[in-house]
Amino acid sequence: MGQVQKLKYRDTMPTLEVELHDPPPRGAQPGAIGPVRDLTGASAVWLHIHLSDGSKLSRAMEIVAPPTSGVVRYQWVAADWDAVGGGGATGGLVVGPTLPLAPGVREHRMEYEVIGGSSRLTFPNGGTSAGEAYDTLRIWADIGQGA
Repeated sequence: MGQVQKLKYRDTMPTLEVELHDPPPRGAQPGAIGPVRDLTGASAVWLHIHLSDGSKLSRAMEIVAPPTSGVVRYQWVAADWDAVGGGGATGGLVVGPTLPLAPGVREHRMEYEVIGGSSRLTFPNGGTSAGEAYDTLRIWADIGQGA
């Protein structure tokens, strides 16, 4: 099952940290997790977010030492909350000119792309359904920050 990252509107914490796993071995029990992916030799890792309005945004991630841990990290920044076509071209978690969280929550699909030389591998990658094939970014409205 994919992981869920939860944020409140305009928050820059918690940092997104994900441990990447290869698919479980053939014949493994449903829900089994494969071995940790060794990121030694990876030249880049990207966070790709498919927003609920159909648009997509990408952010460079860092590999947490040691690379054999399979852990990657992205630190959310204030500019991530800029509306696309609004306050800044680098933003995107706000997908329109107004706060998209009126009923309380928005969910977006996430995946992580590891590049090493001419190879590319995307995580999560062992799922048999859409719910297992992506992680979820859940954004909650923040009562104190308003629109």
